[in-house]
Amino acid sequence: MVSPYLHCMMMVSSFHHLPPNVLPSIQQVEGGRPNLVSENKNGTQDLGVMQINTRWIEPLKRTTGETGATIYKRLKEDTCYNIAVAGAIMKLYLRETNGDMMQAIGNYHSHTPYLNNQYQLKIIKASYQTNASAVSLGNHLSPYQRRLLKAKQKSNKHYNRKIKKRS
Repeated sequence: MVSPYLHCMMMVSSFHHLPPNVLPSIQQVEGGRPNLVSENKNGTQDLGVMQINTRWIEPLKRTTGETGATIYKRLKEDTCYNIAVAGAIMKLYLRETNGDMMQAIGNYHSHTPYLNNQYQLKIIKASYQTNASAVSLGNHLSPYQRRLLKAKQKSNKHYNRKIKKRS
């Protein structure tokens, strides 16, 4: 599935040096769209195409000098702004995880280990479904696709060991 926001995602990915399928895969998993507001149990909201959590409004106010109301409106309505913020969040999480792309992707959703791992698996699955993934020829996987597959296999082994221990 090709995202209608692909042009903006590719520009943001290039700017932040992210693999080209990360943002489209996140958007596919998040299921966001312009003007979408999703209520969370903790009282926050997820906004727009990349479902940016409202907890990011305060850091964005400090960084941009814009008002909270302006940032809220832009995150909700301005698709490219929302995607640019998602790219900046991913870049921040990449620094936080010392370049561990899969951990950074999981952190986009949650820092809780189980939720983080489950989100990583959803992103891996989505990356196979999106046409925005790194180009591969025939049965040859791109280097990024190989890393995703290896991470998925590692996560599945870890999950299966946990299940066996519980039995």
